[in-house]
Amino acid sequence: MRRKRNRRLRPRTVHTPLRLTSMMDILTTLLLFLLKSFVVEGEAITPVPGVNLPESSSNTPAQASVVVAIFNNTIMLDGQVVAQVSRETGSGDLLIEALADRLDEARERSEEIARMRGSDAEFHGRVAIQGDREIEFDILQRVMYTCGYSGYEELSLAVLGTS
Repeated sequence: MRRKRNRRLRPRTVHTPLRLTSMMDILTTLLLFLLKSFVVEGEAITPVPGVNLPESSSNTPAQASVVVAIFNNTIMLDGQVVAQVSRETGSGDLLIEALADRLDEARERSEEIARMRGSDAEFHGRVAIQGDREIEFDILQRVMYTCGYSGYEELSLAVLGTS
């Protein structure tokens, strides 16, 4: 009888170990859910080093496109030098031949990738022009004309957003 009384009076002290496996599973699931639901609007466009982009109050998000950069007397297409501005300003023609050729190659490459994937994605002709705020309008006009000539008719100018 005495034993029974001692059992009742003495509280049980059961130490259960902390189970980290189930906690890690929950945290991993939560992290994956948050990462999947995190949406960034628009396309991230990295400016070419040395380009001082103009500012704008536009709220339109950027879309995926070919990037043409104009700075330091060079015209670049997706990070590769295409033409020298000093050579192109001497001719009276609005078309920049070297840029037009490279834009045609980029168009063919994107159409080939779409064909290989088997998708019916059509060519949208989007181009983003990054130009230093100090470039001459004549050069910008010629680049825009060349882009339109090559089938890139959705032109957008890359700018820094202001809040």
